[in-house]
Amino acid sequence: MTDENATTPETAAAPQAASSNAGPAGHGTSLPNGTLLSFEQRLDAYIAALRDLKERRAVKEVTEREMLQLLMRLNAPRINELPLLESLQQGITDFLTIRGVTDPLHGFVAETVRKGITLMNRYLTLGPDSPDADALRAEVANCETLLLKGIQGIVYTTGLCMDNFTETLVRAYGDVAIAASDTIIRETPPGEDFWRRHFEHYVVALVRKAYDSIIEDEGFSIAKEKSVLVIRYPFDALLAQLRLTPPPEEKSRIQKLFEGEARDFATRKARKIVQNLLRSLADKSLYPFADDAIDFISQIVCIDPAAAELDRLQTLLISGGTHEDGRQVSAAEVQFARDQVLCMACCVGLTLNIMRADFIAGLGALGQRDIALLRRTLGDFSLPCMGRTLQTLLEVQFVSELRARAGDDLGKMHMRTLRERRTSTSAVEALFDQGLTRIRRNKLWEQDPHREDMLLFKPQSASELDALLNILQVEPLLEREVRRLWVEAPFKVEFGVFLSLDLLARSTTNLNQRLAEVLGRFGITRI
Repeated sequence: MTDENATTPETAAAPQAASSNAGPAGHGTSLPNGTLLSFEQRLDAYIAALRDLKERRAVKEVTEREMLQLLMRLNAPRINELPLLESLQQGITDFLTIRGVTDPLHGFVAETVRKGITLMNRYLTLGPDSPDADALRAEVANCETLLLKGIQGIVYTTGLCMDNFTETLVRAYGDVAIAASDTIIRETPPGEDFWRRHFEHYVVALVRKAYDSIIEDEGFSIAKEKSVLVIRYPFDALLAQLRLTPPPEEKSRIQKLFEGEARDFATRKARKIVQNLLRSLADKSLYPFADDAIDFISQIVCIDPAAAELDRLQTLLISGGTHEDGRQVSAAEVQFARDQVLCMACCVGLTLNIMRADFIAGLGALGQRDIALLRRTLGDFSLPCMGRTLQTLLEVQFVSELRARAGDDLGKMHMRTLRERRTSTSAVEALFDQGLTRIRRNKLWEQDPHREDMLLFKPQSASELDALLNILQVEPLLEREVRRLWVEAPFKVEFGVFLSLDLLARSTTNLNQRLAEVLGRFGITRI
């Protein structure tokens, strides 16, 4: 969408640079009359709002917040994928103001907001007929454009992360997951409560239901190992409670745009420019971009045409080229395009930081080890990260359920999550064409007693696998395939409760009765 207000090179922006305000999707929430006001109309609205805030003696924070809210309302048609729900729009404003002010990446946005309000105050004081009025209007338009890029970055980031999360739920639970998630999204803006409600519905409730089903179906095993009673619960039994209907394959527009970038040469080229820009700034206090987040941030930024515009203008400036109308490209135009990209990148980064913190906080009281594990697993909210995070959450919650059932006897037992690598029987059978023999297979794998279609790796570590492959004198091609299966192998997970009978005996004169009481809390009524 083209901004009808063209800024000038003297105010650090050229008309072409200021006009790149719409992304490729062409979707946004419009004003009631469905049209975008002219810049002059928007400026009048800003000035009127600022005058009212001054008369009310509003504090700086309130002024900044209300002016940003007004900016978003007036420019809604220029913001692609802007959600229709007011709760989500409120969350976007919160990210730029209340939620984001403590994030180190907020500095660029804060400077732009303050600059814009200062410029409008000057315009309000001098009046529209002042000799400086045209320059002030142009600079206000520049600030407006920069802030819109920031808002666009937040919209894209929240939209992509939520869509990936929703797709992860649908992959796990089927399309029945959509209704409950939609209700939460409608009623709860992005934040700690948003994630808590999802966690309670899709993880806590499921684990309780799955536990009851495992007990009812006697899907657990119980055995005595010396003076320890061991109860094992297979994670497969929990996963069996998940998908009830097949998941739809349709992705959202923002997901398609994000994933499509990898197939487009021009976008990959622009993304490299953005990556280099962010890495060159990452060691500065105003732009502390995390190294492991730069690729994600750059890919989000490149959904917007600002990155391609920066690439085009830089190329023209270096080569001495001109615009289509014959005008020379100026350094001021390039700098303004760079500022647009930078403002968007800062807002993408701070949004990711806020959402990650909200997600972890929404999980409630977890141990420090679980929190650290989930923070690493969550990463950038990509689909692979979200899939691993959901499984980790289910595992952590199952152990939490076991701990809660242990009650006062928790000190007499410990919980362990047991993992074994496994692979499908068909994948192993395919290796017979590459030199695998029945003897070799039986040395490397054994049948999973709970899954007929899966084989468990016998080696428990990479070093054990190395030693066994050496003993079996496996050919290089077969060795490479076996190692690939090892690396890609999913884990068979079991939860183990190890109850010390010695410790339990010290607290009772009737061990059998005491043991029955403890097992009863786990729902086990007979051994």
